[in-house]
Amino acid sequence: MEFEVAPTTLEFGETGIAIRWSNGHRSRFHTLWLRDNCTSGGDKRGAHRTALISDLDPNLVVYDAHLNDDGDVEVSFSDGHVSTFDPGWLLANCPEPETRLGRSRRIAHFRAGTPLREFSLPSAGGDEHGDLLDAVKEWGVALVHDVPGDEAGTEQLAALIGKVRDSDFGRLFDIVVEPDAWESSQSTEAQDPHTDDPYRYSPSGTSILHCVEVSTTGGDSLLVDGFAVAEQFRDDDPDGFELLSTVSVPFVRHRAESVDQGEDVHLVADATVIAVDRDDEICGIRFHQRAFGPFDINPAIMGDYYRALIEFGRRINDPVNTIQLRLEPGQALVYDNQRALHGRTAFSIAGGRRHVRLCTIDRDQFHSRLRRLREELERPGADERLAVGNLS
Repeated sequence: MEFEVAPTTLEFGETGIAIRWSNGHRSRFHTLWLRDNCTSGGDKRGAHRTALISDLDPNLVVYDAHLNDDGDVEVSFSDGHVSTFDPGWLLANCPEPETRLGRSRRIAHFRAGTPLREFSLPSAGGDEHGDLLDAVKEWGVALVHDVPGDEAGTEQLAALIGKVRDSDFGRLFDIVVEPDAWESSQSTEAQDPHTDDPYRYSPSGTSILHCVEVSTTGGDSLLVDGFAVAEQFRDDDPDGFELLSTVSVPFVRHRAESVDQGEDVHLVADATVIAVDRDDEICGIRFHQRAFGPFDINPAIMGDYYRALIEFGRRINDPVNTIQLRLEPGQALVYDNQRALHGRTAFSIAGGRRHVRLCTIDRDQFHSRLRRLREELERPGADERLAVGNLS
């Protein structure tokens, strides 16, 4: 929703001001909010502030407010300070729910048969770079071609997204078959669709799955849009959705001894399977059936919770919600790990070695890069409300 920047009336009282805009929208701005956001206090976006909230007079009132000769909103306060605001800035930052929802996320859902957005490995900073990040933000996943198969190629693609996250698996994690698999991904078994790292307080944000070698006997990648499945589930079973979005359960990963590519760990995080934001929009998924710990929830709702989780899991595994594709060497999936669940079909080593390389970038890194690119490329949406993910 967009509003014209054209105030038609301006009213004020001790508690703040109210502006009626030419399209009928009405914005209210509290006295303390106005004083706090006066530009004389420094640059809030750059965190170069000379004024502190704790210095504000909690009993501050507005003495006068009007449009000056330049068309700006001029506000006089009881402490003698006068602030001047650009109407466009006020409208863009209006705290009214209608305006906030006007900056809601723009996303598109996928399911079986939905074509993936595909790109050749772009150069940094150009339109193709912006298109790639926009696709991952909107669809939750994109397919990138022409990625060199060495570690430098993985790093080159990752650098377009943000800083690589270093974890107990290191910066880059090579997923290949091991004779004594210490991680299920190192086996030839099928992997049900899941999100990675649910046992971390802050799970991986954006992930890259880079194909180096491929087996001819299976090992196809699976992708499921967790946001789409959660929306279906909310429509069909609102009570079950309420349980999965409000009741936290434990996710656990324990490894008593270090292994070839992984340190010893004992990670535990409590979180909901589905996260919603303050406007009740789905903003993150945690779902990994092999990582659930023993549930410690109210026995009175235990049965209902299990029934909701079983149904949600069945929908996650439903082929109608699943994209299946074979990654070829030089291709990489870039996906939102807190939205797009990933898995694979079983394969046999008789069909050759399967080698994919995984790395992750924190969510705030990806969102920061996306916003900056939109600013630099002069594209709209730098202030779009992005999905924060499922954080414990």
